[in-house]
Amino acid sequence: MRYLKVTAQDMSGNGRADTVILHFYQQQAGCPDELIHEIFAVDMSADGKVDLQWSGELSPVTRPCRLEKQSTDTFANSFLKLNWFNKRSHWQRTLTLYVDNYGKTGRPNAVKLDFHEHAAPGCKASLIYRAAAYDGDSDGVLESFTNSDVDHDGVADKADKELIRSLCTAFLAFEWYAQ
Repeated sequence: MRYLKVTAQDMSGNGRADTVILHFYQQQAGCPDELIHEIFAVDMSADGKVDLQWSGELSPVTRPCRLEKQSTDTFANSFLKLNWFNKRSHWQRTLTLYVDNYGKTGRPNAVKLDFHEHAAPGCKASLIYRAAAYDGDSDGVLESFTNSDVDHDGVADKADKELIRSLCTAFLAFEWYAQ
């Protein structure tokens, strides 16, 4: 199984996320999860949009198929809207995205978002809540979403569904999944 583990940090100390770190993992039975690729995206101007991104040397064999600057910016810009971030260089809160199911056509038809938080340093992360997006007719369009308050404004509304849609669509654009 392949999955994307993401964290955001407030490195500037202004109370808003400004750095998004994307970790692309490969999971194989009986082996520890392997970090395949890492990308950093930074909003230096505090306008909620990525200004700069960088990553380690990419291997064409292991890198995600569709890892382009625009798709990474789209994902990171959506992630900055979540209000799910850490102070400075802490790693208490993370989000894991993965394809949970495939349709008859072989296309992904369920993308899960697992929000984790570490209660204390050294403790295993707890699953705080889940959200999901579904493509019920396998046409490549996510049209159904869980009713979750992913932006933490106290209300589960259309803005949350649009945020789930944008995160999951951007995740699928990386093609970081395997049936």
